[in-house]
Amino acid sequence: MSHDSQLAELPFSYAAEVTAVDFDLEHFLNKNKLDSGYWVHWSLLVRSPRYELHPTVEQSRDQYPHWFTGHSEPFGPLKREGDILLCSPAPHAVPSVTKPMVLWSQYCEWRGISLSSPAAVLLSSPLSIYYIITSLVPKDFPELNIQKKQSLKIHIIDSYREFHCLKVFWELSILLPHMTFELVFIGEGLPPESDEEQLFLQKKDGRVNLVNPSFTPDEKLDRRSIRVKGYRRAYHMLQGPKPDLVIGFRPAILLQESWLSILPRLQSLRVPAYFCEVGELSCECSQQVMSQATGGTLSPPHVNPFHCPLRITGGDNMLPW
Repeated sequence: MSHDSQLAELPFSYAAEVTAVDFDLEHFLNKNKLDSGYWVHWSLLVRSPRYELHPTVEQSRDQYPHWFTGHSEPFGPLKREGDILLCSPAPHAVPSVTKPMVLWSQYCEWRGISLSSPAAVLLSSPLSIYYIITSLVPKDFPELNIQKKQSLKIHIIDSYREFHCLKVFWELSILLPHMTFELVFIGEGLPPESDEEQLFLQKKDGRVNLVNPSFTPDEKLDRRSIRVKGYRRAYHMLQGPKPDLVIGFRPAILLQESWLSILPRLQSLRVPAYFCEVGELSCECSQQVMSQATGGTLSPPHVNPFHCPLRITGGDNMLPW
């Protein structure tokens, strides 16, 4: 429990509630009417893909697979935040960042998002990637000059919630407008229909859209588009060019035997790999698996400044999701 006070140091008006020992996630979601859009992936009570997130799945004439639909209002009732994040001006029209942001308060002020808004829960993943690119890789692998790159291919392993919340990753194009991104999601738990599918995140008619080139072959892609690919398989079974960066959100390294093959594969790629774990105990267990699989080591864990504000009840030291 030694990280309690550090993890509770958040600028949000609701911080005391969501970091309390008796925090009730379902009550928080219900109280704030966070029951639609991407929020259904946070509730333990509302998990059906046929609930709010995919309202058109029952329509047989729908040409899109069910996991692709339902992204029209990803932030649910947070309409203002949705307008700011998905209908805002082009990346070059947003004030440039002179130095890497490392605090939620910095980001929210820069983006014009109220500290009373729970949008940070959904934004934690893209902001964590931003933090890795701008703060961790330059420190750990300075020879890569990653911030000078014009394009980045990022492999995201076993991160299923993130795969179903794709539109939040448009924020990467706002934070790092000089880069183009290719996000490749790999995991055995991805929807079967997503295997080897390709999508694009791009602005169309002033709003961020998901475009499937299979259904819209004549769609012209903007230069700022973010390419998204899905592969439903274990990471070590993936073939193709190596990435610039590998990231995993809440990887079940201890629970899945496939990691005994995945970790040597990652080691052979010799590219930076970062994992956002759910707790310090998970980090220690992952270290044991790493030693068993490769004989290698993990760097000491530290708190992600853009961690999700919500406390995990029953975690080993209540680290965030």
